[in-house]
Amino acid sequence: MDTKTDTYNIAKKAFEVVVVEDNKLANLILCKELESTINEISRTKKYPIKLKSFQFGADFLTYLETLESSHSKLIVFLDFYLENDLNGTKILNRIKQKGIDATVIILSDATNDQTSRDTVYLGAHCFLAKTKKTPIVCSSILSGIIEQSIRDKDSSNLQLKT
Repeated sequence: MDTKTDTYNIAKKAFEVVVVEDNKLANLILCKELESTINEISRTKKYPIKLKSFQFGADFLTYLETLESSHSKLIVFLDFYLENDLNGTKILNRIKQKGIDATVIILSDATNDQTSRDTVYLGAHCFLAKTKKTPIVCSSILSGIIEQSIRDKDSSNLQLKT
């Protein structure tokens, strides 16, 4: 087993950005903004980043079932209120049950302090009230998460090499 190759593979573990938003226009706008950020990061940092979008939470849950715990680092922008009785809390719990390495950002039109606290308590990175600036804020959050993950990987790779 080649330690240098293994170290490189750990460092280059891909990122996957997922948008789960039932409002088609909001989904499109958020994806366009995130795509711009992803392209910039991919160009400058040379990290593989994929973007996926789901309009229905049930479709995302189906996709989630196909993922392994060793899958790419998942960064999920998740609308809290989705179709039927599906919501961000249920999806967040399922991600945790699967053991997927994920950072989840909850988005919602309805701001409820208790819901906000509950989702963060359950492991969400943050809870954002939707505004016109939400796509820009989400891009900034995405950049920060990826930059921190890269720094953490670089730091752990230095420890592996010594």
